[in-house]
Amino acid sequence: MEQYLPLILSAVGGAVLGPIIAKLTGGSGTGGIVGGIIGGLGAHFGLDAAGIQVLGDAAAGATSPMNIINSLLEGGVGGGVLGVIVGMVMKSKG
Repeated sequence: MEQYLPLILSAVGGAVLGPIIAKLTGGSGTGGIVGGIIGGLGAHFGLDAAGIQVLGDAAAGATSPMNIINSLLEGGVGGGVLGVIVGMVMKSKG
């Protein structure tokens, strides 16, 4: 179960920040949630594949406090970026 914790936290971080950013840019909340989750997971996988760990220690477990914060923040940033894109696309259709 510990192996899935960073994915879940990244998705939660994206699901929280994605809709906020999408609404600020004029998009829909639903598109922001979906975009946030996908962006959060994408950011997690991308940073993990590149070997980038902004906060915390990769050798420590996924349950260390700094690794939890790192997963939430990388999901929030990825979800925010995709939330902006979704917001701009939805704005142009409206």
